Amino acid sequence: MARFAAVPEAHASLASARQVYAPGTHLFHQGDIERGIHKIVSGTVTVYRVTADGHRQIEAFSGPGEYVSLCLCATSPTSAEALSRVETNYVSREAFERCLLQDAQFRQTVFREIDKASADARRQATLLACRCAKERVADFVLFLDSRFAPKADGYTPIRMSRCDIADHLGLTIETVSRMLNQFKQNSVIDMPRADRFRLRNRQYLKRLAGQNDEADSRPHGLAL
Repeated sequence: MARFAAVPEAHASLASARQVYAPGTHLFHQGDIERGIHKIVSGTVTVYRVTADGHRQIEAFSGPGEYVSLCLCATSPTSAEALSRVETNYVSREAFERCLLQDAQFRQTVFREIDKASADARRQATLLACRCAKERVADFVLFLDSRFAPKADGYTPIRMSRCDIADHLGLTIETVSRMLNQFKQNSVIDMPRADRFRLRNRQYLKRLAGQNDEADSRPHGLAL
């Protein structure tokens, strides 16, 4: 599944403007003309596309430090919606492209990240095509554990709805809920509430997800 971006801090020539979005508002919509790039300062953004038959496919959940709409297309292939209050630094496309032309190191780094994101998109396609529901949910639980810092009580927040998770994993809401409840009942996770959990058997989840000790369990983030 798409990975979180590791594009370097903005080049000195990349002047940015701070923008704030309320929960449920869009940073941009699928089909919009690509006018710039957002780097998330705080909050969580859902990146998704709507298919020809009207189905919503969530491609990424992006958070602080990550770029959204790192795309060289004329129009955006995806939409981006704020899951929570979101602040971003916005860089115009013109400034970004000018830096790409003038700074070879920056250009190489950006293209390398695009290549990695393409590889992660292929991984997500394989996951959706070849993995069962339990394996997909196990992979996503590991992603949440690696991506979001635990709160003071030791529990990791679940910032997205069951519907969002289902649309990301290609499952029904009922299946996502059933898999999480099975993990809870089998003492794989502690989940006192629907919006938080704590791992109890990481190795079991990693075996289900097909991850080894060196595998990066943060595959759900960067959206092109």
